[in-house]
Amino acid sequence: MDDKIKAAARHVLNEGDDALSDDELLAELENDPALEKLREARLEQMKREMNHVRDLRSRGHGEYQDIQKEESMVKLIGSTARGIVHFTHPQFARCKILDKHLRALAPYHFDTRFASISVERCPFLAQKFQIRMLPCLLVIANGRVVDRLVGFEEFGNNDGFSTETFERRLCKSGVIKMPKGKLSHIPVEQRPIAYQISQAGSEAAGDSGSEVELDY
Repeated sequence: MDDKIKAAARHVLNEGDDALSDDELLAELENDPALEKLREARLEQMKREMNHVRDLRSRGHGEYQDIQKEESMVKLIGSTARGIVHFTHPQFARCKILDKHLRALAPYHFDTRFASISVERCPFLAQKFQIRMLPCLLVIANGRVVDRLVGFEEFGNNDGFSTETFERRLCKSGVIKMPKGKLSHIPVEQRPIAYQISQAGSEAAGDSGSEVELDY
């Protein structure tokens, strides 16, 4: 989109005096029908993106949810495009460690659903997926289990692994992606989140529920 606007600016310059002032150039661009079409197309694109974000947020994206009912978890596993499901137990210390990492990652990987359920509340799923050891993570893609992580063996049985180490492991499953550029070297808690609801931004957009997409 920016390239098209720049091309429009060059077109205006080439048609007239190369010495057009900034104000004159802006005035020409404001009156350019092509630029108006580009602006309208961009607004439509932003509207589609915001509706998409609203839809995902309404389904629990952007947060780490504790699912209370087995039926809800069955539906989640069967319908989500990308998801990470933690089968946990409130008395297991290592489950709490994974809870901490998953809760930290959820806002930064908005397109992926992050959820947990106690094995005490899901006997059918525990049997179906042969969950024998905790903690246990299932990686979901298009309603199918494509990977699982059991215990901390992949982390050298060390409880002190970082959120970034855990993130890189999940990336191998394809369910999340590492941030690009400079953000790839920034600790998780210091990154800008992928989508953030801002009351000030909502008012500026004239919408009480607008979301702002950051460059992530």
